[in-house]
Amino acid sequence: MTAIILGVTAMAVLNAIVFPDSGDALSGRNSMVKPAAFPVIPAKYPAANPEPPPAKTQRPVEPVSISPFRIARSINDVRRKHVDVPLQDTWQKLGIDAGQFEVCSNDCEAHLSRAELSSEPGPEVVLKLTRSFDFCRYLIFGHAQDNRGWKFLGYLDHDFNRYEMARHRIATANGRPFLVIRGQEGSGSGYALYTEAWYEFTDAGMKPVLSYPSQGQTYAWPAGLSRSFKTINLPDQKRTRRLTIQYTVTYAADGYDGDKLKLEFVNQHRASYKWDSAAGKFVFDRQHSNISQPEIAEIANVGSEDEPQAGTKIGATTFYSASEAKAFIGGGYEVFLKYNLPRLLTIAQGHAAKSKDWLRRFLTECDDTPEKKALLAALGK
Repeated sequence: MTAIILGVTAMAVLNAIVFPDSGDALSGRNSMVKPAAFPVIPAKYPAANPEPPPAKTQRPVEPVSISPFRIARSINDVRRKHVDVPLQDTWQKLGIDAGQFEVCSNDCEAHLSRAELSSEPGPEVVLKLTRSFDFCRYLIFGHAQDNRGWKFLGYLDHDFNRYEMARHRIATANGRPFLVIRGQEGSGSGYALYTEAWYEFTDAGMKPVLSYPSQGQTYAWPAGLSRSFKTINLPDQKRTRRLTIQYTVTYAADGYDGDKLKLEFVNQHRASYKWDSAAGKFVFDRQHSNISQPEIAEIANVGSEDEPQAGTKIGATTFYSASEAKAFIGGGYEVFLKYNLPRLLTIAQGHAAKSKDWLRRFLTECDDTPEKKALLAALGK
């Protein structure tokens, strides 16, 4: 946005943002932490990232008080009055980049919420800034030691909100609170993907400790197999240092050659994560999960570039054919075969002609896994 030269009144508003009550003081003992933002990936096949990228610690700024409430009030006042206001000095005082919020006008909005996020007394303040329906910035503030001012704990930007604006919630695991950000990571023709990233707050600031695909859908065209999935956090009844994510995956068969076919398959999977004290984050626990990380990636229609196996490239995604699930070529279809084999065998051995025809056609798009071979045998091929 083109910079605007402000008059005396607008400059007074800016000064109120950058230099609020002179009695406040920003604690200089905390590092300014910027967790790496969600990637801006408008492609149909974004690269999977089962672990969040490491945070970047920045040099602490000089002690200065910037109230999140004053920032929010100034931005929302500007929005109502249709007066542009530059924010470069605000970001400079906080020691962060301006990003997409160098100037705010009537397309900006600020939302405030309080949450207990650290061991410090008193709730922290989460300030969410949005611009149009594209850009989102989270700023987190805690109380200074003298409780008369604010200290800046960290921030993150999410610049890809094509279908839904990023949103947050507070979750508890291991008896500790975490800030969870849900944001869009991918979109395309008949495709959407959202992830959740968990952040911990300590004396060092804000740190990412977990991320996973949380919701999405892929629609087959013109025929084949569509799927959608969503997640919920299962409560930890035993209060162990563990987090369990339940995936509910719904598959829908689309008939070939105009056949009106209605077949639906619903699978539920559990992904378990345990807290690794040495690493300071959650790590995947295969022993207590009934699905693997590569399978989760394929359900979400993404593939990790870090996997060691050779595979087939489709767009920017690698579909693996040598993982423990045997094959991941063909849009994650082999995961579907693996977890729905009993019902598919019933179809193959049954008398429903349309369903059997669909299965024959569908198997031509799948790799030669043991499940496929069993189904072809049952079909009489």
